[in-house]
Amino acid sequence: MEMLLAILRITYVLIFFIAVFISLKFEMGEENKDERGKSISNKSYGIVFPLMPLGWFLIELYGQFISSLDYYTYKLVIWFLISGLMILHAIIITGLKRKY
Repeated sequence: MEMLLAILRITYVLIFFIAVFISLKFEMGEENKDERGKSISNKSYGIVFPLMPLGWFLIELYGQFISSLDYYTYKLVIWFLISGLMILHAIIITGLKRKY
């Protein structure tokens, strides 16, 4: 079971780094400089980044009212929130690039 969890962690980190690469390649490339690229970027940011305060709010609600989170668990949950949003951002960019 421990081996499976290690493989899942490594897979998640690899997916995260691929998402960072996709996002940075789009943001720093020529594709983001025209109107189509700016539209894709704005739509992606408009979907993803309002989810950050909502996720943080839900984490705080869970920590206050359901179960207390120790420091290590809190760091881990915040890391998953931020990395998950980055992965979602890359997925949306890829989908919108294909759509437009």
